[in-house]
Amino acid sequence: MVALLWGTPIALSFGLLAALGTTITTMVIAAIGVWFGGVIDGIIQRITEVVLILPFLPILIMVGTFYSRSIWLMLGVVILLSIFGSSIKTYRAIFLQVKESPYIEAARSYGAGNLRIIFNYLTPRIIPLLVPQLVILVPSFVFLEASLAVLGLGDPVLPTWGKMIDDARTNGALFNGLYYWVLEPSALLMMTGLGFAMVGFALDRIFNPRLRGL
Repeated sequence: MVALLWGTPIALSFGLLAALGTTITTMVIAAIGVWFGGVIDGIIQRITEVVLILPFLPILIMVGTFYSRSIWLMLGVVILLSIFGSSIKTYRAIFLQVKESPYIEAARSYGAGNLRIIFNYLTPRIIPLLVPQLVILVPSFVFLEASLAVLGLGDPVLPTWGKMIDDARTNGALFNGLYYWVLEPSALLMMTGLGFAMVGFALDRIFNPRLRGL
């Protein structure tokens, strides 16, 4: 029970920080690329296309095997690999439409600077779409950390749900009939995924009125 309680804030912190760092940074990079266009947008798109073909999980396994298994290092690597993900293409398509809006032309006409337009006029328009996706991303990163821990690449110090499952597996808990060492953290992982998914779908209906009648 102590390990379960200690693992809860660690797992949720990993998921929240990874989701926040990924979505916000991706949104800002996409907005900068769309606004400045040209070479900057081209470089961002080429980097995105290269990152999309990189194997995500094997890179994390290599980092944990050859360098460090610290959960905070893994968090940083996860954010770096996820910044230039497929979401940047989606955000770019939305920002291309917003860029042609009349109020953007009005902001340019009265002399608003580039950063002011990006952060005050472009990015706020995408926040209603960003919040539900942010919430739904949290359990995926929680499951990613648990998957690494089950593979033996969990943090050597901090207790996490995945590390509990790995310890139970390696110490023969299942063979001794101690099934709760595996079932309890697994149940918490499933409840976390279900809870955040339900909140994400509810927020999607709130921020997207067209879904309310479905």
